Amino acid sequence: MTRMKHGFTIVELLIVIVVIAILASISVVAYNGIQTRANNTKTTTATTAWVKALKLYNADTGAWPTYNSCLGSSTTYQGNNSQCFNSGTWVVNANFLNQMQPYMSTFPEPDTTEITNGGANVPRRGALYHMSGASRLIWMMQSGVSTCPDIGLPTHSNTGAEAGGMRCVYTLD
Repeated sequence: MTRMKHGFTIVELLIVIVVIAILASISVVAYNGIQTRANNTKTTTATTAWVKALKLYNADTGAWPTYNSCLGSSTTYQGNNSQCFNSGTWVVNANFLNQMQPYMSTFPEPDTTEITNGGANVPRRGALYHMSGASRLIWMMQSGVSTCPDIGLPTHSNTGAEAGGMRCVYTLD
């Protein structure tokens, strides 16, 4: 009597391993893109909420907040001296938060992934409110994109590419 051997051949095992490796590599690439889009959506959503609150503040008081500030709570920007942009003055300002408190139950937090690659102008992350002369601007950082999202405000001439993303600047008034 001949005896039947049960099991897989080495070729069958190699084919299964190759198929699993291909599926794993596709999943990793798809996951990385999803994370970046999710982070950008978090920043866009938070910034849009801040814009609505700022417009409510303006409609109620007839003026804009009088302090420059990163957008978020007092704990949003950890590291890099708690800055959201490349100057020591760009932090979350407590006076700004006090002005905005009646218009927001919580302070939405943008993603804080830096869009620069370690150059001299770091950090550049999240979003900020900026008084520039008579203009009021909203700055928002977006990772891995080449265009700025529409948040219902006109874009400003300062919008530009950064290493790893975009610096999106909008005119509030």
